[in-house]
Amino acid sequence: MSDDEVFQELRSICAKILSVDPAVITRDADLREELEADSLDMAELAAATEDRFALVVDLETAKAARTLEDVVMLVRAAL
Repeated sequence: MSDDEVFQELRSICAKILSVDPAVITRDADLREELEADSLDMAELAAATEDRFALVVDLETAKAARTLEDVVMLVRAAL
């Protein structure tokens, strides 16, 4: 799976969980500041990412992710 394919999947997940238009979700959008994800949203994103990509997300590593690109890199590293 390419980085772009991972990004598109994550964009879809984020749009659904955060109730935002996918068009505003860019690779460098700050999940907390720009997309207004709170701690519950971040936990839901981590769980949905685990389910979609069949991997385990380390909580401390997940907390360090600020942008969707950070999450793409985490997923790619785990795959």
